[in-house]
Amino acid sequence: MEGRATPYIESISIHNSVRTCLRYITNPDKTEKCELVTGLNLETDVNTAMQQLTLTYERYSRKKMNAKPPAEGDKPIKAFHLIQSFAPGECSAEEAHAIGIEWVRRAFGDDFQAMICTHTDHDHIHNHVLLCPYSLSGKKFNSNWHTLWDIRHVSDGICREHGIGVMEKLRAGKDHEPNSMSYGEWKHRKLGDSWKERIRLRIDMLVESVGSLNELLSTLEGQGFTIKQGKHISVKAPDQGRAVRLKTLGKRYEESRLARRIEKSVANRQPPKTLDEIIDDVMQEYSYKTRKLKFAKSVQNDLENLNHQLHIINSEQINSIGEVEGKLTAVRKKIADIESKIKSGEIEPFQMERYSELLSQLRQQERDYQNIVDTYNGSSSGDYISRMVSEVKSRMSEQEKDKLRHLQEQTYEIYLPNDNNFVPLAEVKQSPTITNYSKVYEGSWFDTEGESVSQRLENICSTHKGIAVGMIIKGGGVAYFVDEIGFKALPDFDKAAHEQEQRKGEVKKRKHHR
Repeated sequence: MEGRATPYIESISIHNSVRTCLRYITNPDKTEKCELVTGLNLETDVNTAMQQLTLTYERYSRKKMNAKPPAEGDKPIKAFHLIQSFAPGECSAEEAHAIGIEWVRRAFGDDFQAMICTHTDHDHIHNHVLLCPYSLSGKKFNSNWHTLWDIRHVSDGICREHGIGVMEKLRAGKDHEPNSMSYGEWKHRKLGDSWKERIRLRIDMLVESVGSLNELLSTLEGQGFTIKQGKHISVKAPDQGRAVRLKTLGKRYEESRLARRIEKSVANRQPPKTLDEIIDDVMQEYSYKTRKLKFAKSVQNDLENLNHQLHIINSEQINSIGEVEGKLTAVRKKIADIESKIKSGEIEPFQMERYSELLSQLRQQERDYQNIVDTYNGSSSGDYISRMVSEVKSRMSEQEKDKLRHLQEQTYEIYLPNDNNFVPLAEVKQSPTITNYSKVYEGSWFDTEGESVSQRLENICSTHKGIAVGMIIKGGGVAYFVDEIGFKALPDFDKAAHEQEQRKGEVKKRKHHR
């Protein structure tokens, strides 16, 4: 592959060398504090990983991991050490790490134990992989010229799919300009083949929502793409002169691969939440906020009485039934002392009103504490929180249920630019409008995690790996431009261009009159 260093592999036959290799490749100083360390069927802790590797090796080789290799003859291989290098600036450390994981999975399968570590301590990012020679099912990997060619071929194929291998040639061009965008985005603009990337992005998004390959193709047709089916399936993007076969987009886009990707996506999708599940989520959050109530055991049927008890427990920061009983005893002692003073005539007439008011307050406290104790003692099963949730759910008004239904119906949408102009907002020539974008995915806004809108948007981006600069995420009724750093709100995204210009003119007029 042009501009690519072929992967390197060596055999390790000494037990201590395996441990030494593990320590070296997982070095926090080389792997961004172990952020770029991933274990496949292995823990990332060196000692634990060593134990797991030993168990697998000894089970299938029927030899001891710590046995010394023979002085003569073939030495038993206890691990393989592989290195996959990238040219300086060819890709980010995160992308290199993802490539390394995908490489190991494709080359050896999901059944092998491996530690994948990406080192960033040199100009050239490189992956170190330590591989157990036996899979969890007992399959042995033998290193020879044929298998070495195979794993190198797999590595080259994955790199080509990521656009790696032509970086040096592109950089040498006279029109090369340094930029802050990712290499993949920049490359497609320079090469002029962004229409292929447009098809890839569209397919990647739709794979997460369709139920079959046929549905994917019909959805593409509905969005203006031309599909030609024969011995091979070809796709032509709108306004493009020729079609492209799916397999030429990369191995991940071959028909069989797409079918498997869709099948896997369907299996991993979470079903939409029912109203009861949404109510449970809301009440669980409420239960968490009132976690001080976990000591209690029951809830009375009277909701007003329940709410009053919750207020007392929270406001007085009560953490156990023992605290309630202690407070009850102390209040009763105060009441007895005041009543004794009244009977003995120790309290002057002018003090009676104040003591009478105090006595009334203490008796109310006595009733409150006694109610909580009765609730606790009267419990036969369950806990305070679960009964409180059940009670509140049963009394929710239709209006509250409508609000929850509304939450459930809220969605987020992902849009791709029709002109494939995947550039930062500062480089966009005119304000983005919905007429210049196509919706490629729709999901549940309520199901996205995060307390703030920004956190929810970050969660969406982490879920959909194909999201790039220049795309639009619309959630909570507001459209957000995916920029180089963060997200920019576009309040007028749903308005046509002429409406936006009209609004700008009105704003200018108002400023002028001021």
